[in-house]
Amino acid sequence: MSSRRLSYAALMVAAALTGVYSESIANFEVLTLVVFGSGVLLGARDGALVGTLTELIYSLLNPYGPAHPLVTLSQVIGESSAGAAGGLAARAGLPERAPAARAVMLALAGAGLTAWFDLITNLAGGVVYGKLRATLIGGIPFSLWHIGTNVALFAIAGTPLVTVFAHYRSRLSS
Repeated sequence: MSSRRLSYAALMVAAALTGVYSESIANFEVLTLVVFGSGVLLGARDGALVGTLTELIYSLLNPYGPAHPLVTLSQVIGESSAGAAGGLAARAGLPERAPAARAVMLALAGAGLTAWFDLITNLAGGVVYGKLRATLIGGIPFSLWHIGTNVALFAIAGTPLVTVFAHYRSRLSS
C-alpha cells in the first residue's frame, strides 16, 4: 500500500471513529457511510480493511466496555462488508450515475448493509446471552430506526460524497 493510500485509509478510520464516538442518538451513526465511502475511495479490499480496523477499535475501546468476542466478530464482519460493498459499487459505476439514481442506489445499499449488520450482531448477541428469539424480536424497532436513519444518510450525504471519493480514487491510480 502506498503512503498516499495509507494516509487516506488512516483519515477514513479517524473520520469513522470521530463520528461513532460523537454520536448521541441511539442507532444513528455515520460509521457505515464512512466505511462504504472508504471502499469507494480505496477499493473493496482496503475499504473492508478500514471497516475491520475501525470496528475493532470501536468494539474493543467502547466507552461501555468491550463487546463479547462473538459480538465483536459479528460487528467487524458487518462493517467490513460495508467497505467491500463501497468498492464494488464504485467499480460498477455508481459515482457516474445521475444524482437521483445514485441517491436511490445508495439508499438501497444503506438499507441492505444496515439490515445485514443488525441481523448478524443481533444473532451473535442472542447466541451469547442465550435468548436468540427474544433478542431478534426485541431488536426489530431499533433495527428499523437504524435502517431508516442510514437510508437517509446514504441518500442525502452519500450522494455527493461518492462523487468526491471517486474523484480522489482516480488520483490514487495515477
